[in-house]
Amino acid sequence: MNDTAVVFDATAENFARDVIEASHRVPVLVDFWAPWCGPCRSLMPLLVKLAESYGGRFRLAKVNIDEQQDLAAQFGVRSVPTVKLVHQGRIVDEFMGALPEGQVRAFLDRHIPRESDAVAAQAQAVFEAGEHDRAIRMINDAWQADPDNPRLPRHLLKMLLQAGRTGDARELLDKLPANLHQDDEIKAVANALEFAAIVQDAPPATELAQRLKQDPDDSRARFQLAAYMVMDGRHEQAMDQLLYIMQHDRGFDDDAARKTLIRIFELLGNQGPLVQKYRQKMAAALY
Repeated sequence: MNDTAVVFDATAENFARDVIEASHRVPVLVDFWAPWCGPCRSLMPLLVKLAESYGGRFRLAKVNIDEQQDLAAQFGVRSVPTVKLVHQGRIVDEFMGALPEGQVRAFLDRHIPRESDAVAAQAQAVFEAGEHDRAIRMINDAWQADPDNPRLPRHLLKMLLQAGRTGDARELLDKLPANLHQDDEIKAVANALEFAAIVQDAPPATELAQRLKQDPDDSRARFQLAAYMVMDGRHEQAMDQLLYIMQHDRGFDDDAARKTLIRIFELLGNQGPLVQKYRQKMAAALY
């Protein structure tokens, strides 16, 4: 394949080189199709048009499943059209059927780098250097210039939260469209804001720890300390504190400990060994 070609036919012979290896340089959209498939004939021209209009920000690999049956079987293709996006050597997203242009663009824009993403990377470096306000302005300006980039509000929310500007983060969160509220990273920020609200008027964590030494049954102090721990990234310690409340003061603040445990699970993506471990502990505490 010509290294500059944005649309090409993928085969078993060139797939590893032109799709998997190439995806480390630019995302590759793989369209599994067949000549006898009606929806394929409507989707293919749209994908070609988009590949050309995106100016090389992704490549389109066409796989004829009649000719490339082994590839279709390898990738579990059971119906056509099936479209998979390969980036950094792995499948990061996929869809089936002939979607309309708007939905295909939305699918691509979740993953395809844009010029504003480069600005976001620069802003992150500025933020990490301690220039928080400047970095936040950079992200905000980039978002104003490219309002269709769904990654920019994620960056902005995280920076506002990390800079301690929780009021601004909450205001921005309330203004985001409903579809962005389903984004896992934005959900995580929303959960983090809930923990920030818990400790907004709380004493310092060191004072709360001292109170618990004097009175281990001070559920309010333990609950606030757990929120501090979450904000510090000490999720396991926080969950231990909440389990203690569940076991010793289940009625505290309308079952707040159990509800907050569930929020931490969401913050951790609802998966992984830590979540599994504490789901089991929570179940044991309930019954």
